[in-house]
Amino acid sequence: MKHALRTPWRIWVLTLVIAVSLASGGCRPEPDNNLALHVTVLHADTGNPASDIDLELERRVLENGVLNGNYQPVGSATSDAEGTAHFFFNRVNALDYQLNLVSTDWFPRSDFIQPDAFVESSEVEHTTEATPRGTVHIRIVNAYPLDEDDKVQFRTLNPPSEFLTCSNAWETHMGTEVDVERTCDVEADRYLPYRYHVTRNGELTEYLDSLWVPRGELTELLIAY
Repeated sequence: MKHALRTPWRIWVLTLVIAVSLASGGCRPEPDNNLALHVTVLHADTGNPASDIDLELERRVLENGVLNGNYQPVGSATSDAEGTAHFFFNRVNALDYQLNLVSTDWFPRSDFIQPDAFVESSEVEHTTEATPRGTVHIRIVNAYPLDEDDKVQFRTLNPPSEFLTCSNAWETHMGTEVDVERTCDVEADRYLPYRYHVTRNGELTEYLDSLWVPRGELTELLIAY
């Protein structure tokens, strides 16, 4: 008789456990398939919001378990007066996201965003920096030739940069017919310092100066010695 009473009790307990498990599993929220990336763009020098910055979002996707190695476009946006830009897109099996800064007057930049960022929330905030770019045309001319021993040495004093900018290496030119030029980019909206030495008739004269380089413009630097 005791064995007969235990069996229904165990069946009832087991049924209750299964019911609770099914109920808790049925209440688990489904992931939101609508994602949003909110980007804030700051000026790299001032830290202020940067407006009118063009951005593109791309991603690499796993399709049927196979990686599509090419980045696929997700969308494009431009930062507003507050420096914010927004992307709205659907959830896919993405390997990673790449946010590209593509404005002409700013140095290109790419930020990588892992898809895990969208696990906890369907909306992710990301901050990036924009560095202004200017172009300098440098021309060095022996405007007052004396003899073949005329010599000029020139270099820019460009601050170290993560971008490809004007080389700071010394360049040396000899003779009476020096007329050389080059064009390169620098971080803009700041002064570009430079130094040059002129040797003529055995006398050395040293010069130190700077030039304001605005963003998005071609600035001329003429060294006529």
